[in-house]
Amino acid sequence: MIAGSRSNRSTGSIRAKSRNCDGRSARVDVKVGASHYARTRSTAVSGCVMADPTSSDRSGTQPRPLIPLPNWERAEARIPVPLTSFVGREREVAAVVDLLRRPGVRLVTLTGPGGVGKTRLAIRVAEDAASGFPDGIWFVELAPVRDPVLVASAVANGLGLRETADRSAEDAVRDFLRQRRALLVLDNFEHVLAAGPSIAALLTACPDLAVLATSRAVLRLSGEHAVAVPPLGLAPAGSTEDEAVRLFVARARAARHDFHLTAADVAAVAAICRRVDGLPLAIELAAARVRHLPPAALLAAMEQRLPMLTGGGRDLPARQ
Repeated sequence: MIAGSRSNRSTGSIRAKSRNCDGRSARVDVKVGASHYARTRSTAVSGCVMADPTSSDRSGTQPRPLIPLPNWERAEARIPVPLTSFVGREREVAAVVDLLRRPGVRLVTLTGPGGVGKTRLAIRVAEDAASGFPDGIWFVELAPVRDPVLVASAVANGLGLRETADRSAEDAVRDFLRQRRALLVLDNFEHVLAAGPSIAALLTACPDLAVLATSRAVLRLSGEHAVAVPPLGLAPAGSTEDEAVRLFVARARAARHDFHLTAADVAAVAAICRRVDGLPLAIELAAARVRHLPPAALLAAMEQRLPMLTGGGRDLPARQ
């Protein structure tokens, strides 16, 4: 618990007195950084300060950290946080995470048609694989980029780097990632396939870097491991355990809080999911319509005019 503090303007640090878990007081030097606080001579664990006495203060036994801590100077994670829950895909997530952890696997591409859920799968994989990339994970959205020449600038921007008069975006990205065990997620690469060789060059220059790309087409680069993302699973008869049905129910409850899937509705919901080929985006669009139509009526309307599944969320990308 901090008893008092004083600032040292010349060193850019704040010195405060605190108490350890055993009640003894200890000094804490907190160095103020641009994006985070880098602690020196102390470690915070579960709200308790584990002091590291200096040579001038060696009284008592030195407490040790209770758990290993990440490298605060290097570790970063810049991954989008979706506004909706992730449903299903347990096998696909586990398979891709395992692939990224294999020695020698540096480039993995998730492929599939639009709306199949490549981006959401990539985000979940990056979250689950984080422990294997202690120096950081970065997500770069390439959908707005139409010119392959601008890919390096987009990646540099995603890493928080700036081009200068004497350093190009390619050099900045390479220098930043060269010594890092990191994962770079490149989303919607199909728009800039011609930039593939530059990604291969980056991987060559950065031996501990791995790239997870999403694309409607393979990148056709040496060492690429392509993973086809399938539609959501759906049993022939339909079941509440099916991934497609689970997704429909989750999004239907977001559209109408009192939505409840009855036994009579299961067949209709399964038929709706089957009619849109198990594509997550189409299932979400259909589920949003339960605000006005029950599943059976929605299925009947879809059989008459499939184009009704348009006009998704206003915050969705234009491609969706």
